[in-house]
Amino acid sequence: MVGDTLVAFARRWQGAACNNAWKASRRRLFNAKADGAPLSVLHIRQVGAYIQRKIGPHLDLDDVKKRNGDLQTATLTRGIAALAVQVLTGFSVENAASCVIDGFQDNGIDAIAVDEPQSRIIIVQSKWHAEGRKSMDQGEALKLVNGAKDLFSQKFHLFNERARNLQPIIENALINPEVRITLAVATTGSGILPAEVQRPLQDLLAEVNGADDLDDLVDLRVLGLGDLHGFLTDKTSSQKLDLDLHLSEWGSVQTPYQAYYGLVPAGEIAAWYDRHGERLFDGNIRHALGRTAVNEALVATLRREPHHFWYFNNGITVLAENINRAARDSHSRATGLFRLTGATVVNGAQTAASIHAVMQEDENLLEDAEIWIRVIGLEGCPDGFGSSVTRATNTQNGVDARDFIALDPNQDRIRAQLRLQFDKAYGVKRSADPVAGDTGCDVEEAAIALACAHPDPAFAVDAKRQVSVLWASTDDPIYRELFPDDLNVARLWNSVLALRAIDAELARLRHMFDDSRAAGVLVHGNRLIAHLALSQLGSAALNDPEAERKGLLDPAAHLIRELSSLLGESVDAHYSGAFLAPLFKNHTKCRELVSETLSRYAGKPVLLPEQRRSVRLQAPRGRTTRPPRRAQVSGNASVRRKQDAVKVIQASGGLEEGTLLEFRPDTRREEQLLVPWTVEVSARGRARWTNQPPAVNPLIWEVDGERYSPSNLVTTMMIAAGYSPPSGVRGTTRWAVEGRGTLSDIAEEIAVTAEEPSNGRLW
Repeated sequence: MVGDTLVAFARRWQGAACNNAWKASRRRLFNAKADGAPLSVLHIRQVGAYIQRKIGPHLDLDDVKKRNGDLQTATLTRGIAALAVQVLTGFSVENAASCVIDGFQDNGIDAIAVDEPQSRIIIVQSKWHAEGRKSMDQGEALKLVNGAKDLFSQKFHLFNERARNLQPIIENALINPEVRITLAVATTGSGILPAEVQRPLQDLLAEVNGADDLDDLVDLRVLGLGDLHGFLTDKTSSQKLDLDLHLSEWGSVQTPYQAYYGLVPAGEIAAWYDRHGERLFDGNIRHALGRTAVNEALVATLRREPHHFWYFNNGITVLAENINRAARDSHSRATGLFRLTGATVVNGAQTAASIHAVMQEDENLLEDAEIWIRVIGLEGCPDGFGSSVTRATNTQNGVDARDFIALDPNQDRIRAQLRLQFDKAYGVKRSADPVAGDTGCDVEEAAIALACAHPDPAFAVDAKRQVSVLWASTDDPIYRELFPDDLNVARLWNSVLALRAIDAELARLRHMFDDSRAAGVLVHGNRLIAHLALSQLGSAALNDPEAERKGLLDPAAHLIRELSSLLGESVDAHYSGAFLAPLFKNHTKCRELVSETLSRYAGKPVLLPEQRRSVRLQAPRGRTTRPPRRAQVSGNASVRRKQDAVKVIQASGGLEEGTLLEFRPDTRREEQLLVPWTVEVSARGRARWTNQPPAVNPLIWEVDGERYSPSNLVTTMMIAAGYSPPSGVRGTTRWAVEGRGTLSDIAEEIAVTAEEPSNGRLW
């Protein structure tokens, strides 16, 4: 027993030593970046020489020549933007140079690249300084933010001719539902931007990506001198890397080819990614995919049960030209130190990137996490063996959440009833020959159709955000709502048929629009448009077994012509500057758009069901959750057209002169930025109500005694706190009276008291 205890203690000590090794390595790396050590002028000159020699001949400098400008400076400034495109996309010199738009009316953007295979748009602003002492300043950051917003809104008239020449490919990318956008800052200075420069860039990311952090559509990359010079040195030598690896419980295979396997601390893999980024995966068939359902599950495991990570994860595979074992540090199989020369991760990019994301949040979360790793040495292997390993390890069939719902007996009932009632096949398990067309449908198509046909638009938004949410688990409330035990299979089949007709009509309409933003509404808003149309067909038609024969589903395709137009008008009215992809994945905004669109279509108030209460979203560790809003009025009430809550309150005398109102955050971003600011000085979060004209400015802010509208006061607070405000704020949901709720709640109470029925938030 004593011997076992000593062995266990030794292994824990060895594991701690491995963890300490990667932590020390990370500290050295971080301190080297953060201490502001003098950057090598020699490296800057080498980067400059590469730009002049390789990139310069392909740059458009005609405008500089016409005004007798400084050609050398222009070449370096534009060349570093092209170099950043190369780093992030792997484009050739010619293609990277063609992405540069720097010059008069560039709108704060120096290069725009569309990487079609990766479904990614790269937006670059560059800063060349011969001594590496200057980076981007706050003014330049704000210009980049404004230019990015104009690009998201497809306001190409605000850009120069070079940008307009790229308009067709950019428009096609922007309407791609899978597109991701990278804001890149390229500089010969440090790879870390000052806080005041980071702030507007992070504000933009928070605004576009949304408060739930589910799907990051826009990310930020800062390429300092080290990144640029490192890229060039790798290009001139080898794309592969040299890595140190600490293995525990390791083993080996020596014939026919050398390989080692064992456990590695998760933090060590994260440190690899921190140092080398996407170059770690140069031998892989793909880079990290960002926030996918699988990656979210990886991150969740690391946060909640890191000691189980090894059991839940398949590990990673590394190829190396040479593997050298340090005999002094590898005297037993309990622990070993290996040096990998010419290494690349060929399977496990998603694992490495997810671990790195957790390390950035809190590296302590990785202390108990280990990863299974396999390292294959290529020395002595036949030609093409490495490519064969890469292909084989990335093409094995995986299991996803959809496969598990095949175990739900309810799906067997649906399959049997669909065959008996309609003579249609129903595919639950994934197959090489999926069920489609007139023969029937599969469970994925059925889930999307049922989500769009659900009275609550939240389900249609889920189908757009991440379709796997619809079958996350057979016990999940969303899945049970879509596939209840008493599901009418007629509703399922009719919803599928109607959705097919809607999708076909949307595809036809897209080709009729010259306005790319209008076409973007049809692409990104397709599930919400389907929800609008199916809501007008009604349950009677969808539940009728004879609906197809009776023609009850035929109006679906015709309905979307007017409904999609009205939806587009609502988007332009309230979110004209919004990037469409995240807009149609936002539950709150989509609910408001549905309410307004249906009310305008009917010419009268339209009922929306009570908003679904989320059961899945939980605040991350260390973050407090916002208290729930006042319960909404429910029942058999109908939704009125949107009215001005301030006018309703003033017309009824709903608030007395001087009533105190307090600021209540309505988004996670407001919690993070404004709540601490208002806590410092209580007057910042307080205002008094006035019924005196002008009626549009009923709030007197205690900070300055000036009058504001509810929305304008929130915007003013954001600016005063040092942050850029969002494009639109519904201020009546932010200001509340103790015991009565927000201004929207108060106006709603007044309306109900006046016997004007309502359900759902209207203001």
